[in-house]
Amino acid sequence: MLGDFGTLLRQYRYSTGWTQEELAEQSGLSTHAISVLESGRRRPRLSSVARLADALGLEPADRDRLLAAARGDGEPEQPEPQPGGAQPAEPVVPRLLPYAVPDFVGRRGEVDRLLALATGPGGAGARPLVISAIDGMAGVGKTALAVHLGHALADRFPDGQLFVDLRGSTPGQPPLEPGAALAGLLRAVGVGENALPPHTEERAQLWRSRAAGKRYLLVLDNAVDAAQVRPLIPGGPRCLVLVTSRQRMPGLDGAVGVPLDVLSHDEAVELFTRVAGPDRVAGHAAAVEEIVTRCGRLPLALRIAAARLAHHPAWTPAELLQRIRRPQRLLTELSNHDQSVAAAFVESYRSLTPAQRGAFRLAAVHPGEDVTPHALAALVDAPLDETEELLESLHNHHLLIEHAAFRYTFHDLLRAFAGELLAREASTPVPRAALVRLFDHYRHTAASAMDLLVPLERHHRPQPPAPGGTPLVFAGPAEATDWLAREHANLLALTRHAAEADLPEYAADLPAILWRHLKRHLPAQDALGLGLSALRATRQLGSPAREAAALRHLGLVQYQLGDFPQALDLLHRALELQRRTGNRSGEAHVLANLGLTLTRTGRLEEALDHHREALRLARELPEPAVESIVLTNLGPTLTRLGRMREALDHHHEALEFHRRGGNRLGQAIALNQFGEHQQRLNRHPEALDLYQEALELHRDLGDTFGQAESHTLLGDALLAMDAPESALRHYRAALDYLPHTGERYNLGRIHTGMARAHLRLGAPGTARTHAEQAVAIHTALDVPEADEARALLASLPT
Repeated sequence: MLGDFGTLLRQYRYSTGWTQEELAEQSGLSTHAISVLESGRRRPRLSSVARLADALGLEPADRDRLLAAARGDGEPEQPEPQPGGAQPAEPVVPRLLPYAVPDFVGRRGEVDRLLALATGPGGAGARPLVISAIDGMAGVGKTALAVHLGHALADRFPDGQLFVDLRGSTPGQPPLEPGAALAGLLRAVGVGENALPPHTEERAQLWRSRAAGKRYLLVLDNAVDAAQVRPLIPGGPRCLVLVTSRQRMPGLDGAVGVPLDVLSHDEAVELFTRVAGPDRVAGHAAAVEEIVTRCGRLPLALRIAAARLAHHPAWTPAELLQRIRRPQRLLTELSNHDQSVAAAFVESYRSLTPAQRGAFRLAAVHPGEDVTPHALAALVDAPLDETEELLESLHNHHLLIEHAAFRYTFHDLLRAFAGELLAREASTPVPRAALVRLFDHYRHTAASAMDLLVPLERHHRPQPPAPGGTPLVFAGPAEATDWLAREHANLLALTRHAAEADLPEYAADLPAILWRHLKRHLPAQDALGLGLSALRATRQLGSPAREAAALRHLGLVQYQLGDFPQALDLLHRALELQRRTGNRSGEAHVLANLGLTLTRTGRLEEALDHHREALRLARELPEPAVESIVLTNLGPTLTRLGRMREALDHHHEALEFHRRGGNRLGQAIALNQFGEHQQRLNRHPEALDLYQEALELHRDLGDTFGQAESHTLLGDALLAMDAPESALRHYRAALDYLPHTGERYNLGRIHTGMARAHLRLGAPGTARTHAEQAVAIHTALDVPEADEARALLASLPT
């Protein structure tokens, strides 16, 4: 009868097409046990027969037939054969999770997400196998989260909770081989030493067999990669596997990635407070907040810093802060007995290839906010496709953060770590050579962008040679505008760093290349600092041509700030240099800027003379860039002189000139100035249309300076049309932009307009407040509009 049972079992297995290994995996019996049962040498336990029937998915009649064959003629039931002759023992329920730290903080979003995955919509019993891969940088708290979650879910996995440290980033120890990890798992679930198969694949089969039908929670901590993890994944459903790693694991099929970031600011403060003790931080909120910031909100760094405070009763947070404020000591201070932020970073760094290590170090040379593939290609002097792969690999290792598409940045502590690595190589010229290549890349790319956006001024800007490697090429002006917007902060950081790094050529050239962009997008006070630095660099280089350009740009910044005497002085010095060096094109440029400044101060006849001389030179040379500026500014000067017909001709000519050349910024400026001409003729609806068209152009260009100008003029037109509420909306919109630009003249105009609007709305008190501010601003600027503001203030009730 036992032979009948074995024959029947083989037939049913063959009908499914399963191998003995597959049946073992599904039933939870060993392949050895199934082989013995099919041979008919031993009587099976009925519970084992039921498991086999369930695994094969037998119909009720076939199940009964198999059970009848197993019962045979009433022989006593034999124990299930065990590998190595071992007798069955009581089920082993491993409880191997490490202790959960009592001061676990935050991670509410990640915990909720993992709990939802772990429990599933059908409950734990019906849920399929779930694998969650928790990845993040060293010290971010991956293990703490996995253990915290494991304890929270322990009662849902009654067959046991297992924990394996795969030693992917353990100092002084090699990663755990999958075979060794499987041996540990099998021992934990009761497999004796003599019963352990010798080969990794056999151990994996036995592990899947033992886990089949069980509800295990398995934490695979500190994994190297997906290849190390795959053999350890149970084959059946109803288990939960939590994998933690410093690497992302897109190659782990079926895994749900859970990237872990640093704590929020409030969570970081809470963790520091819990570890240090509430009594130790009471009354020191500002110091604690700075400590949290300098620790980069990294849990490991916060725990170490807080533990140092806790173990030094004489310290306050101020003393701890004083120690970690020193950049060269930051990582040293974040070390405490067997815990060290730097040591954690070292293990991540050691896992890199030589090329990846070099890229990681040199990425820290970039003085800006982030690095792109083109910038890294310049730094490491490698092809673009290679650097794209390097950045992706550093991102996968959580050594760089991709905060926007293809833009990578450091965590602050990792930047400090990379800086320490670079400092050890201070005797080599590599970092400086890399920095020069980076500057060459940005200088050339910035010039290419500005050539597309303001082509008429191309020969007024430095034209640097193309750098090595793969230069960035723009398809058109839109791409150039987008690049300038995305790289704005980096360009400013590089320009400032050029002076600090004793690279005067770049400190002079970058502001000269970008000055028109900076004028429209940079606060005037910031532009003033860059301009002064550029002027010093031109003198260091001994270049009169560069110095004249720097003086002109500084004069225009002072014009924007409203310091018109200083602007005129700088422009006159630039004019003298241009004439001394025989640069007639530069002379025409400065004359046009002098005309603009003189108009603003009310010296209209002088302004007109400078404009006409600039126009004569521009047409003789020819110099279309200067001609476009003069045509734009002549109209407003003539309008203020009351020469309306002549002014109208110039407004039309300027607008047509800019449209013909595709200069959208020039069009927007000309539209605003043409609108002012129409408004002086009391053609307010026509002016309103021109201002609105200009505003839309300024918006498209991202020009905050121009948007403030257009909103101010729209407010003036609407006020003239007796729509004070609408006027106030535009004045307020202009005020939103002006603090960014630093432009004071228009600020005074806005307060004048707001005073008139509030007066019409029956709010004389508010009107007086605005009128007083208008008087103060225009008087300080010493412009004709001061008289208008004073007259308005005098007319208001006290």
